[in-house]
Amino acid sequence: MPGRYTMQERLAGWGPQGQARLAGSTVVVLGMGGLGGAAAMLLSRAGVGRLRLVDPDRVALDNLHRQLLYDEADASQAAPKAQAAARHLGGINSEITLEAIAEEFQAGNGRELLEGADLALDCLDRPQPRFVLNELCVELGLPWVHAGVVAAQGQVLVLRPGLTPCLRCWFPEPGEPALTSAHDGILGPAAAMLASLQASEALKLLLGREESLLAGMLVARLWPPSFHEVRFNRGDQEPCPVCGY
Repeated sequence: MPGRYTMQERLAGWGPQGQARLAGSTVVVLGMGGLGGAAAMLLSRAGVGRLRLVDPDRVALDNLHRQLLYDEADASQAAPKAQAAARHLGGINSEITLEAIAEEFQAGNGRELLEGADLALDCLDRPQPRFVLNELCVELGLPWVHAGVVAAQGQVLVLRPGLTPCLRCWFPEPGEPALTSAHDGILGPAAAMLASLQASEALKLLLGREESLLAGMLVARLWPPSFHEVRFNRGDQEPCPVCGY
């Protein structure tokens, strides 16, 4: 009889050895909304051994169109997202370890929240904590995968300190975004799509399949559909003050 992971173990370069590697991995998911919930669900189903789920917010009814882990009962109880996510993920895969942390990721607790991680997923919804994450990951040498979504579009970016440009290289002067969810909304399928792309890059990193990683920033739009990869070009910019790239 096929086992839980048989179908993915058949993938080239995966096998039982890759599955064991996933089982020994720890991933920190920062933000358990439309991106983080779906990405965490995919990683839990894939058998990543430990997921640390970080989010200070509570489930609300207007989350349900895009935040796939939660249901009406969670919304009616205003359940803490981290705890609700851990409960649902535990029902999906009882073999993995889930840590629910109902805190906001910031400079004061960031190092502690990343402790012992092999990888971080940026599913945050504001620029400022992303740049805190960037500085900590550069300092710790921790790889991470950024994803963002708004309206019907978003982007995915793999960041490996010492090997790739950091987030500050890509965005030297972080400013106010042109689109915001408060004004422009979020298409549920767009959030799920970006989360799937983010989880896929995370699995490649955990399995050591660097040759298959996204090389630039993948920009995806669903309405109307378009996909393109932007390659980093420093041009005449000064070296990055965070990573020196």
